[in-house]
Amino acid sequence: MEDQMKWILGAIGGVIAAIIAVTLLPTASGTAVRLDALQATSNAILVDTTDIEVDTTAIDLRTIIIFEDTTDIQTSQADDVGPQSFGGAITATLRVSPNGDGTDGLTWATAYQNIPGALDAASVDPEDVTLIMIAPHATFYDINITGDPTWAANVVLWGTEPDFATIRNNHATATSILKLTGKSAIVRLEFYLGVGSVNGVILTSSGSVVQSCIFEGTGLTGAATALHLDGADIHHNMVLDTDFHGNVAFMTGLLIDQAGFGTYRGLHFTNALKAIHIVGANSDDNDFQVLDIGLNALGIDIDAGNEQHFKEVRFHGNTRNVDDEVGDHDWDSLIGAFDIEVLPDNLVGTNVPTGGVGAYGGDTELLSAVSRDNPFSVVGYSFAPATNEWYQVRFTEDAGATFFDVVQFDANKQQGNSAPAGTEHIFNAGTRISASSRDISGGDNCPVWLFIQEY
Repeated sequence: MEDQMKWILGAIGGVIAAIIAVTLLPTASGTAVRLDALQATSNAILVDTTDIEVDTTAIDLRTIIIFEDTTDIQTSQADDVGPQSFGGAITATLRVSPNGDGTDGLTWATAYQNIPGALDAASVDPEDVTLIMIAPHATFYDINITGDPTWAANVVLWGTEPDFATIRNNHATATSILKLTGKSAIVRLEFYLGVGSVNGVILTSSGSVVQSCIFEGTGLTGAATALHLDGADIHHNMVLDTDFHGNVAFMTGLLIDQAGFGTYRGLHFTNALKAIHIVGANSDDNDFQVLDIGLNALGIDIDAGNEQHFKEVRFHGNTRNVDDEVGDHDWDSLIGAFDIEVLPDNLVGTNVPTGGVGAYGGDTELLSAVSRDNPFSVVGYSFAPATNEWYQVRFTEDAGATFFDVVQFDANKQQGNSAPAGTEHIFNAGTRISASSRDISGGDNCPVWLFIQEY
């Protein structure tokens, strides 16, 4: 046991000597002992337990000094917790807090008290990006600048949680809260449009990101837009996990203006005049997923831009869900309480005559293009065949170039009375639906009704 203890103590002494080989340690007698000297005489140390105890005390004293020396380092690191957790590449960090002294924004103690102070201090070098960390505020941060307060720096505005820091522009002649023309991202902040017709945030650069934010326009008394992506031809913008809560008479939630190939996911729109408005010929190929659009005057208004993609969109309580003036988009998984209508709304139907024996007849229009101004689905059919034999009826959206559904039934067994659609197609506004039919004997009539669900 004694030999084992000597070996352990010897190992400890060697490790200490290797780490702090030239450090001077105070001893109980007040003289300095070099650790490299202790290492050289480690055998003597192991035998002389008094010396070991004295030297251990000395090492403990030095350990306390080491921790005392790192106190300032730990305090400095605490100021950098935000930048470290941000995870992106940044070239500078500034802070905004109502409790800062406004000196330089480099620490929370010297933070700017208002957001314009930090934006003014941010580098406008196009190869720099400044992270501006915004602390909670008991009331709100006021931009308090006339017109559209505009900054060109590349910036990331980063809050704690949206409700923790609200940003307004209460200047009497303000027209928006703020406008960013550089590369920009806004995360975890709330923007309140106030009373009147002050717009929210305007972003003009490609790649701009808004994530986990709130835009509120409940107090508006005039027309305003909460978030405006405004570019001549910008691309790859993202708006993620963000809420828009407005005034149903005045607020447009998200205005996509000459902005294409963007990603819009996890958005919630309530009480807006228009939840989403797409304008500009370059607003092409945007992707929308997981949207909740409820209690708005109009959900989605598409005035320009081609081939938008919508997936998992929930509509509820809107005066109108979609107004589409373009009609070439991709719709998938639209959710809501959508009424079904039978067309034509009569007891005669639209006759789709068969051709010769076993041959299809001509293409017969069932729904005209001009009659459809919203996306819609064909969810079922009803038939009144003239003869008791087998029939086939095929349906097309392109005058017979392709067919999205074919229904086969035996009129002897009254299988043609009604049938569900075999397709999950969602058709665009302005889509013409037509059909052709055939039967065994040929030359017969087959009246058809469509069951339509419009979104």
